[in-house]
Amino acid sequence: MKIIENVGNFLTKFVINPLNKFWNILSFKTKKTFDNPKDAYNHRPLFWIYTLILFIVIIGLLVYSCIEIDFMGNIKVSESNLKMLFKGLINPDWSLFFGYGSFKFTESTIYQIIETLAISFVGTSISSILSLPFGFFASRKIVGRWAFISELLLIVIRTFPELLFGLIIIKVVGFGAFTGVVVLSIHSIGMIGKMFAEQLDVIDDAPLEALDACGASSLVKIKNGVFPQVAPNFLSVILYRFDLNVRTASLLGVVGAGGIGYSLWVYSAFNSWSQEASMIYGIIIMIVLIDILSSYLRKKLC
Repeated sequence: MKIIENVGNFLTKFVINPLNKFWNILSFKTKKTFDNPKDAYNHRPLFWIYTLILFIVIIGLLVYSCIEIDFMGNIKVSESNLKMLFKGLINPDWSLFFGYGSFKFTESTIYQIIETLAISFVGTSISSILSLPFGFFASRKIVGRWAFISELLLIVIRTFPELLFGLIIIKVVGFGAFTGVVVLSIHSIGMIGKMFAEQLDVIDDAPLEALDACGASSLVKIKNGVFPQVAPNFLSVILYRFDLNVRTASLLGVVGAGGIGYSLWVYSAFNSWSQEASMIYGIIIMIVLIDILSSYLRKKLC
């Protein structure tokens, strides 16, 4: 029995506890109250872990792009491309990053980051407005059994991945940032509308009953009984979707829908690794800053 107890203590101390701590860090599960400042410091969310994982994934994809497959199916890694890749990552092209020397500012990483953020912001803003009627009509508490019609439309909108939807929209409106805005504006309705409907389904009925007893109209009940309850959650959903749309806008450039993704694909195709590195670092900085800002604002809304 003593041996079993010692084995149990060993596993708890060196296996279970470290795994639980690592999982809590990855899932941002932090304690609400702390025993002392040291305890609070040990439970702080570590944003750098997510940044490190993102960086490792990008490096893995770039290494994969250096793999060559011949007609016989033999796989080999191009050592010259691999060396150039890591050399480029260590020495990024800062003239491209800031837009000086042989590069114009409109070609710079900073400009394309601004364009990507603009596509995300405009697309999220438009989709948030368009999602309001979809969310209300998809709420069973608001419209009853007829909500399935709006629910079905939201499911159809969410069916197509953004990249596939981008390829379809490009055939209609052509290449450029406007295509990215159209894709995000329409595709985001599927998620935002669904989450709006879920928030509306759990509102408190008491304010609505009180307004109904006073003879208030439907618009007055929505204005004074519904929106005050759901406004913070609606804003939190919009911020969360903007966070996702920043990443999506970075990828949409690959299919020609504006943003930094197109340049990322072009420099990778021509093995211009120094220029590729400046784009990668720009994307990482953009995503980390948006993550921090979005998390801070959502925390303030709670």
